[in-house]
Amino acid sequence: MSESTSSTTRRTAWGRTRFGSRRLPALAVATPIGLVMAVAEALLFARFVGGPLPAPLLATIFSACVLVPNVLLVWALIIDRTTLSGALERPEESVESQWYDEAARGAFHDTIAITGLALTFLAVTGTRIDGVLALTGVLILAFLSTSIRYTVARSRGRA
Repeated sequence: MSESTSSTTRRTAWGRTRFGSRRLPALAVATPIGLVMAVAEALLFARFVGGPLPAPLLATIFSACVLVPNVLLVWALIIDRTTLSGALERPEESVESQWYDEAARGAFHDTIAITGLALTFLAVTGTRIDGVLALTGVLILAFLSTSIRYTVARSRGRA
């Protein structure tokens, strides 16, 4: 998109999406698509999973539960960020992005070191654990390490 196009586009709270040369409100496009997705998911759920309720009632309840997440997913995929009021021009250059990058780099090293130590312990002791349990532990370790490192970087206020 050219510089002039982004400056002439009116920014709104919910943004717009582009189809060819036309700009449409993003929610006006996301809502019907999300509704169709919700109904399709509900019909599949009622057909294959079933439950104690009659299928039409179950499909209606399920569809109501997944409607908003589906609309928001479609909205997130089709939104043109330049039409959102308050959106940063270059979010990858924000201080928060730098904090996250620093935290992710450190967490990667933490995860490798701790996983290596745990693997050494398991090999030496001959202990066997389930693969799902081991991978869950690695995922939790990476998440916690990233979260702690991000919080520390934010509290220090450094970029």
